[in-house]
Amino acid sequence: MSFDPKNKADKAKLYPVLKALADLDPRKTPDLIMDDAVGYPVARGQDYVRNMRRGEIAATYAALIHQWLLEHHFNLAHRLSPEIFPETPEQRWQAIIDERAISDRFRLVLVPLTMGIVERESQLKPADTTIRLGERFCFELESETEGHAIAFQAVRGQWHNVPLGSNGEVSALIQSGQNRLPKRSDGQVDPLTENHDEGMHEFVMITAPTDDIPTNIQSLNTWIADRPSTIHRITVQFEK
Repeated sequence: MSFDPKNKADKAKLYPVLKALADLDPRKTPDLIMDDAVGYPVARGQDYVRNMRRGEIAATYAALIHQWLLEHHFNLAHRLSPEIFPETPEQRWQAIIDERAISDRFRLVLVPLTMGIVERESQLKPADTTIRLGERFCFELESETEGHAIAFQAVRGQWHNVPLGSNGEVSALIQSGQNRLPKRSDGQVDPLTENHDEGMHEFVMITAPTDDIPTNIQSLNTWIADRPSTIHRITVQFEK
């Protein structure tokens, strides 16, 4: 656990965040921000702000304050007191994507129910920013080099692998030029569908020259820092 509400040093690290929030609102003081976090006015005596600075507050209050800051002011709390508000692997991965991802060579295309020769351009239509639940689609990537790719889907902050290989493998080979994935072993597109989760979905494809791309977010955060790779991203709304 990153925060111990019984630890005086941990509790003292809440104060800089409360003070920073109070500085943003001339009507507030750190103890009034504490009331907001706890949910009701806290009974306090003389020198209560000094006690807050020293971490001399009840563990119950400290736990409520920490949770409130985590839910409502995480970025500020992480910047000022990272020891008790550490960045999660998912938050770090999202920051990497926001900084590095490109979207001009990656898209979703709709796959008709009667596929025929699915490689024909006339049969595959670019997906709009909204896709109906149950509609079939695949990824289309324009790659500058040969290599390997893996894909992730994010729904409500949770990241999941999207298998790209012909036998359910997470990764797949890509060629220079146009790639449509996933594919079956005969080279035909193997369409994807989203049948249940409405709302905004984020798809990310990572490409690299080697087949050692990690398949979990925590390992990717470290691996991607010093490996030649490209992050592609697209966001789509799924509706009934």
